[in-house]
Amino acid sequence: MKPQLEKLALEGRFSYLARHFKRPNFDAPWHYHPEWELTYIIDSSGQRFVGDSIEPFFENDLVLLASNLPHFWRNSDDYYQLPFQKSAEAIVVQFPQSLVDDFFEKVPEFSHLRRLLNEAVRGIKFSTQVATMLRDDLLRLPTLPDGERFVAFMHILLILSHDSKGQLLASQGYQITPDEADTERMKRILEFTLAHFQEDIKLEIIAETAHLTVPAFCRYFKKRTQKTYVDFLQGLRTSHARQLLTSSEMSVAQIGLECGFQNLSHFHQVFKRHTGDSPLQYRLKTQR
Repeated sequence: MKPQLEKLALEGRFSYLARHFKRPNFDAPWHYHPEWELTYIIDSSGQRFVGDSIEPFFENDLVLLASNLPHFWRNSDDYYQLPFQKSAEAIVVQFPQSLVDDFFEKVPEFSHLRRLLNEAVRGIKFSTQVATMLRDDLLRLPTLPDGERFVAFMHILLILSHDSKGQLLASQGYQITPDEADTERMKRILEFTLAHFQEDIKLEIIAETAHLTVPAFCRYFKKRTQKTYVDFLQGLRTSHARQLLTSSEMSVAQIGLECGFQNLSHFHQVFKRHTGDSPLQYRLKTQR
């Protein structure tokens, strides 16, 4: 399946949409749309997919995406288990290309903002400091009346344009225009991995899912994501382990097995490489 084209209907009296979502989990598939999007995660965690970027996300994650950049936020498995005991909450702001072309590009005082928008074609994750500073402004945004709503949004974008610690997400060579054959293949890889990452996934199996030989698959995945499949899989397992270490009473050994690591030594080695701490050190630090 290729990324789905999402069609949005902007409300007549507003030049952009600002919505507050709270639901058991983020259920949007891998998709794209012509509108630009600013997403702020109030609560929840999982994996964020933007173009060829695949990273864990947590509370206070703030990301700006340009038009037609494929993306989705996928919660960890426990968010999808019945009965639902967790919730995924976010502020999502979407604005049309016409606002960029007819306003942002023509106002001289928006020079910093134009640089920000140029970089957003790869997706931008803003610094924790700036996201924290803007939290209250973002939470208020969907409830403000007409004119105040627009001015408040401009204020947010201008602050974001001065964030020197923002991180670009998709790689420099990433092709933004979705290619149907390529994105269908990547979607199969991601869906299979997310469904089976707790199991022992052989390269032969995932390569077959992509309809490629093992060497061709390894080259393809490295080119598309800037990392090997093994690195990606271990990062996914580590992200799940971090959540279990902070939210469950399972032993470290049990968590390692639950996350797909075949032995405790390998779990410790991979976890420390990704986080800088051993699993036990991480648990103690997050419980303080």
